[in-house]
Amino acid sequence: MKKLTLLFLLVFCFSCDDGYFDAPAFDFTETVYDCDVVDNKFVLFRLAAAESLIITLTTQQIKNEVTTAPIEVAVTSENVIYRTFDAEISSSYFCQTIPPVEPRVVANWTGSAGSASFVIVETIEELDEDDILIGYRHFITFENLKLENGDNSITYEEEVFGEFVTYL
Repeated sequence: MKKLTLLFLLVFCFSCDDGYFDAPAFDFTETVYDCDVVDNKFVLFRLAAAESLIITLTTQQIKNEVTTAPIEVAVTSENVIYRTFDAEISSSYFCQTIPPVEPRVVANWTGSAGSASFVIVETIEELDEDDILIGYRHFITFENLKLENGDNSITYEEEVFGEFVTYL
């Protein structure tokens, strides 16, 4: 009977879910990629071998003008997405009208709306070597970013997304 009880305890202990999940590391290349503006929306993304962080912002949020105060955009499940794939991806994956079926999405984390969860956009002029205005440089960070995947969630107090230039 003692052996049966011990076996039961061992099976019970090793079969329980300990709550472990793979938290996004956000270890991306420095490049912020963007697709052509479609329906007044920018699709911006950063890549690692088989993962991506995607932000969708409107032309009202990414403006070709200097910001005097940071623009705060509320995070939603529609505008911030983190994905992992079963194989390496390239920048061409996101800028197609119909996304390819491979590589397959393994995990999909979406932004969670909250009263203090924002994408912050700050913009300055982009000048050439002769101090002529050629575009605008946009700096994007997250404030209190919460990502959810099913029952799992993770929060990043402050996370730099990166910067990119819109040219005139």
